[in-house]
Amino acid sequence: MPSSGSPTVRRRRAGKILRELREKSGKDANDAADALEVTSSTIYRMELGRVGIKPRDVQALVEVYGVEDADLVEELVRLARDGRKRGWWARYSDTISPPYATYVGLEQDASSLNLYDGLIINGLLQTREYAKATFSMVPEQSQRYREQRIDLRMERQQRLRGDLKIWNVIDEAAVRRVLGGPKVMIDQLQNLLELGSLPNVHLQVLPFEGGAYPGMLSSFTILGFGPLEGEVDPGYRHPDVVYIEGHNGDVYEEGADVQPFHEIFGYLRSAALDPGRSLEFIEQQAHHLKAL
Repeated sequence: MPSSGSPTVRRRRAGKILRELREKSGKDANDAADALEVTSSTIYRMELGRVGIKPRDVQALVEVYGVEDADLVEELVRLARDGRKRGWWARYSDTISPPYATYVGLEQDASSLNLYDGLIINGLLQTREYAKATFSMVPEQSQRYREQRIDLRMERQQRLRGDLKIWNVIDEAAVRRVLGGPKVMIDQLQNLLELGSLPNVHLQVLPFEGGAYPGMLSSFTILGFGPLEGEVDPGYRHPDVVYIEGHNGDVYEEGADVQPFHEIFGYLRSAALDPGRSLEFIEQQAHHLKAL
């Protein structure tokens, strides 16, 4: 799947290449910092994709690193330029944390999302009224930005009608827990049934009867990526990223730390009801609420 052009992924790609070039040249972060007249911590932030890189900074760094590959330099300049653009979600920057803004940027370029949710329905699958109900559980400070954050969720959902592949394992507790009252929950379950019928969305319910299982203490998302548009190396894929949203801050796992989550998600899928039976279970719960 061609990428959608998220500046977040561009920044991370440029940073990764520059770090590799620096290490290959034998230079350290202080050498790079001296060339740009910045601190070494700024260099590390650039290499991690946490801040944008100016095209002229790229030119200065490749000179320090002794890079002579003109095509590579051109690619880095393009990535740096694209990485400094503002994504559509930037208009919500005053209402969300920088780590979460990073997640939204990664999500926009992801080709697949493997989601596990234990307590509530995932934001990508929420109705607006259900989303409003979830804010009854957040601190008062977050309540101030409720409408903006819900608008952001609704905009993120536009990719569900495209080619983004979703596989969501939902704990039975999230299906049974009534948020916002029966009417809101019925509509939410009906929304799950509609989305679960899409060819790119697969839902599985993890039943109580399965007992305890790995990963049950926290929800997480595994983001997978396709090729970058215009990438010089056609075999390059942005590495998978695991995102864990927590009360004490958002956590990202990358590299070797991602594989355990793939294994956990595989276990969750095998322990859950298959997609067909899961939709039947969700429909039964909707009928149960209608009968109350």
